[in-house]
Amino acid sequence: MGKLADLINKETNIKNETMRMTVLIRKLCLSFLALSVFNLILNAVLLHSLPGSILWICMLVADGLTLRLSYQTSKKTLLTVFIVQKIIWIVASIMIFGWDGGFQFFLILLIILYSFGEAGYNNKKLIFNFICFVLFIFFLEFYKGKEGIVSIAGIERIIEIFSTLVFCIDVAFVATSFSHESQEIEEKIVNYNKQLEIEAGTDALTGLKNRRSTTEFIRSLVKQQRTFSICICDIDFFKKVNDTYGHEFGDDVLVAISDVFKSKASEGIYFSRWGGEEFLIIFPDLNGDESYVKAHVISDEVKKIAVPHENDMVSVTMTYGLSEYSLGNSLEENIKEVDEKLYMGKNSGRNKIVY
Repeated sequence: MGKLADLINKETNIKNETMRMTVLIRKLCLSFLALSVFNLILNAVLLHSLPGSILWICMLVADGLTLRLSYQTSKKTLLTVFIVQKIIWIVASIMIFGWDGGFQFFLILLIILYSFGEAGYNNKKLIFNFICFVLFIFFLEFYKGKEGIVSIAGIERIIEIFSTLVFCIDVAFVATSFSHESQEIEEKIVNYNKQLEIEAGTDALTGLKNRRSTTEFIRSLVKQQRTFSICICDIDFFKKVNDTYGHEFGDDVLVAISDVFKSKASEGIYFSRWGGEEFLIIFPDLNGDESYVKAHVISDEVKKIAVPHENDMVSVTMTYGLSEYSLGNSLEENIKEVDEKLYMGKNSGRNKIVY
């Protein structure tokens, strides 16, 4: 089974093409090879028909060549060759064995295969479907209830059952292949949209949530009527840090502080970059007093930061404005309150939490 799977899934020489259609046609060719072998044996043992033997030998050769072609040509060419070959086979089979062999139903398989295999909705699909419809009606009108060139009386049920089995297997191959493909595409789209959503709500430099996603999070907490506190904090003398060490080093400081924040996120605290050197912290389900204790721990951790610059290790402090969120006030009013407390801390010496 391993060698057969390798044979089915072997890559082609064609670049920039997916293998799904090629693999599918290989599976169909193998199923038709089995059908030909079965009917060839049946013909040799019970029917002793020369036309029947010629038909099934031709089918074996045709499917073998199509299988070989699948490793050397594009999927579009392969699909065309396979469908033309099968239409010829269906017509020949019904003419030789009649309606009771059940070969006419493979026209339905070809309609399904071509509908999914040919990209887009176009006139070629309509024409092909119409041709298959005309062929089916023609054989229904002139061959149903009649024998073909070779009589299969007495074994018609065996032939029909095996043909139906192969037909059902082939339909399952086609349905599974294309449903799996559509599910893969849908999953990729969903994951891509999730990634876009994450990127849209994340600050590119620090990896923290940005102002947009933070605002949405606050609104969700308000909608749930949950108790929480918010804190706006600002790096002290950050302009001096940029002027002294350069803006690239200033980015390193922002990242270092963000790393400290991320280490505390596991405690259920929500951290975001509010803009520039400002950060906004949300303490879900904590009142002001409880949040004040948490903010002191965060402040102490930030003070431990030492960012290397040439032969120096640079440390920074931050000033914090903290307030329990008032559900009776708007988002803007609550932000303004903590912002005012932040500037009170800035104006009274910095490196402190104003609550």
